[in-house]
Amino acid sequence: MARQPRIEYEGAFYHVTSRGNLKQNIYFEDSDREKYLAILGRIKERYCCIIHAYVLMDNHFHLLIETPRANLHQLMQNLNTSYTVFVNRKYHRSGHLFQGRYKAIIVDKDMYLLALSRYIHLNPVRAGVVRSPDQYRWTSYEEYVGHRVLGVVNTWDTLSHFSGDPAKAVAQYKSFVESGIEGTDSPFKDLRAGIVLGREDFVEEKLKAMVRDKGTDRELPALKKLRTKTSIGEVIKAVADHYGIDPDDLRRRSRRFSVQRKVAVYLAKIRSGQRNSSVAVHFGITTQAVTNVLTEMEKELERSARVREEIEGIKCKM
Repeated sequence: MARQPRIEYEGAFYHVTSRGNLKQNIYFEDSDREKYLAILGRIKERYCCIIHAYVLMDNHFHLLIETPRANLHQLMQNLNTSYTVFVNRKYHRSGHLFQGRYKAIIVDKDMYLLALSRYIHLNPVRAGVVRSPDQYRWTSYEEYVGHRVLGVVNTWDTLSHFSGDPAKAVAQYKSFVESGIEGTDSPFKDLRAGIVLGREDFVEEKLKAMVRDKGTDRELPALKKLRTKTSIGEVIKAVADHYGIDPDDLRRRSRRFSVQRKVAVYLAKIRSGQRNSSVAVHFGITTQAVTNVLTEMEKELERSARVREEIEGIKCKM
């Protein structure tokens, strides 16, 4: 049977799931889930996607993802591969961790954002793991109600539907989610062709227009900001200005500016949206060298709050 084509366009909104091979577990202890969230945070940064909600069950996960750069395939491949490598190394295993390809449903965000957010956060309740969503640690509900702040998810797009006041919005969202504990209609009853969740006009008009024009006519300011790409030359200039050095110093292979050069390579990749091969040309290095720098910088960002603050400071100047 032929695979369903992936629908990708700038600003697309997806419900994504992936299950363990043969329905076996993909998380074996809490530290595995912590690692998965760390990888998810790195993926969000590298691919400039927006995570609206998640839940990590024993043998599967659900994600609500928005992709300003039409790159779902890239980010999900990186996410699942990175986590599989981690698990295989940790538990001295080999082979597939996930069962085939991830499943991605393109969603009419205006119509289904709230319903899917509630559906995801109630997953542990429906599975009988807990009695209320705030009893399960491994969902983004923890961030929505303020019990945990990881910075992985964008909560305000969802909360702002309830109130402009953050405290009121949280209280009303909590009530909204809890009202579904006794049962609500599945949001997937309107699923079309197994790959699109939306009204008829979304499928027939809006979706087709988005695919054709590679964009949307209505966007949140945050989404517009993420879609704005910075040229590699502008990135190099911003990094050079930050460190008080000449832009050419970042293009040369010099031990004196090796740290600054790695920062420039990393930011050139994530802010320009260019392929690794294009980034490599600007710095006179190989494509593999760019990949190595990205991996090294992402590990450093996970370890060091100082490095995270420094990177954010440079990004603000672009």
